[in-house]
Formats: sequence, structure tokens, C-alpha cells
Amino acid sequence: MHRFNSIETLTLQMLELLRQTLSTPGNLMLSGGSTPYAVYNRLAAAPCPVHPNRRLFLSDDRMEPADSPNNNAHNLDPMLKALACEDRFIRIDTSLPIEQAARQFEACLQPMETGDLGFLGMGADGHTAGLFTPEQARMDTGPLTLYTNRPDGMQGISATPAFFKRIEKIVLLVTGESKRSIINTLLSRPDSIPAGIALGKHPCVELWTDLESA
Repeated sequence: MHRFNSIETLTLQMLELLRQTLSTPGNLMLSGGSTPYAVYNRLAAAPCPVHPNRRLFLSDDRMEPADSPNNNAHNLDPMLKALACEDRFIRIDTSLPIEQAARQFEACLQPMETGDLGFLGMGADGHTAGLFTPEQARMDTGPLTLYTNRPDGMQGISATPAFFKRIEKIVLLVTGESKRSIINTLLSRPDSIPAGIALGKHPCVELWTDLESA
């Protein structure tokens, strides 16, 4: 667990890790959320070189139009354009029927034997990526993607723990006072929430937070 003394310090550390990772070949899984978006926007303002064999993709997305602020990929567009790597970003096609979009996303992930780094977040309800139930969080074999009806009324597509196992290192970003309780739950009773179930067997997960005494 990495505790940072401020959200700014955490942001700078994530920014540095992203810059280092983007300069090398490999597969990078990104997360949506307010903390990552702040980092992506800084990267858009001060771009860095991206290796021609670096591929990027999101852990999950909402089945919303490509130009909707509810679409995670839409919020990445400024960074992708500034980095000139739009052609290396694997986008979930939300214009397709949801089952077809999930199959297409899985077909893109299937050839990736490994990913060197992945970022995930955790909601105040204990979900991570698009995994909202214990059953979804236990999908560590079988399909690499799933589609679901989200608690917020939208539909979504997510990579599953079966794919997370291919990621060498996962950084779980959990920031803000509103997350204090769920961090304590993750640390004390991980099997009681989807994030803990989904990541419990992963060999390399780092929890990053700005809460010094979580």
C-alpha cells in the first residue's frame, strides 16, 4: 500500500509512471475516473513520446455514444490526440449491440498474452472496473470480457479477472475522503467486496491512496 501525503503527490507519481511506461513497448490498461482523468489531461498538456509498439485500452466503458461525457474513451481523447497514438488505442465500439461489442473487445484482448501495467479504480460501493457483483468478480477463468446492467442505469462492458491475470502489475487508485470506509473494508474484509474478490489472487497489486491513515 502506497500512501501519498496529497492528491497532487499521487498525481505526479502516476504521471511519471505513465511517461515511463508509454516510452516502452507493451500493453497498458487504463482506468476511468476523476483522478486518472486529471492525470490524462496533464499528459495532454505536456505530451511525451509513445513507443510505436505501445497499445492502450480501458478496463471498461459505459455503452454510451462515443461523444458522450459518460463514455470513458471520450474523456481520453485529448490525451490520445496529444500523444498521437489514437491508432494504438483499442476502443470499445459502443455503437454496436452490447453482446457484439463485448465479443469484439474480447477478440482484441485475446492476442495479448501479457500486459505490463494496468490501472484500476474502486467505487465507494467496492466495485472495480465494470465488476459490480461478487459473481462477476469471481470470473477469473473463461471469458475475458463481460457486459452488464450497471447500478447507475447504464449498460457497460468490462474486462474480467480472467484478463486481469495477464497484467503483470496493477495499480489500484483510491482517493478522497469518501473512499476511507471502503479502503478499510478492502484491507480487513477483501472477500466481501467485488474489488477485493477480483484482485485477491493477483500476484502484484499496489493500492495507491492519498488517505494517510486509511
